[in-house]
Amino acid sequence: MSSINREQLLGQLNWRYATKQFDPKRKINAQDWATLEDALLLTPSSGGLQPWTFIVVTDPAVRAKLKPASYGQNQITDSSHLVVFAAKDNFSEADVDAHIRHVAEVQGAPVEALAPLRNMLVGGIVKSLDEAARNAWARNQAYI
Repeated sequence: MSSINREQLLGQLNWRYATKQFDPKRKINAQDWATLEDALLLTPSSGGLQPWTFIVVTDPAVRAKLKPASYGQNQITDSSHLVVFAAKDNFSEADVDAHIRHVAEVQGAPVEALAPLRNMLVGGIVKSLDEAARNAWARNQAYI
């Protein structure tokens, strides 16, 4: 893996911008799109919980229906790909437990070894926040 120096990193960060207009004829190639989807799946969140779903919208009719809810922005219909970030409502202990099982599987560790992490996540998010606050927390996790 190559490293990037400070000037290169800051140069890339300073270059970023919000795209105001897309050429509807230009499409992201399949290999690049697959890489972007993989990157979405690895996006970090608080506690690694990722309380969201990514919905790739390909149907032009659905995109047209979404445009009014997106302040009439043409990017919704003209972009090569459209990803909707949907935050999970009413995040629960069951969601934490599913995450813990996944982490245990990936790490090859027993679920019991992750009890301190589970207790921290349940105590700090599920039990300490009411439903409205948990929903706000999830929305903030999906926010870009």
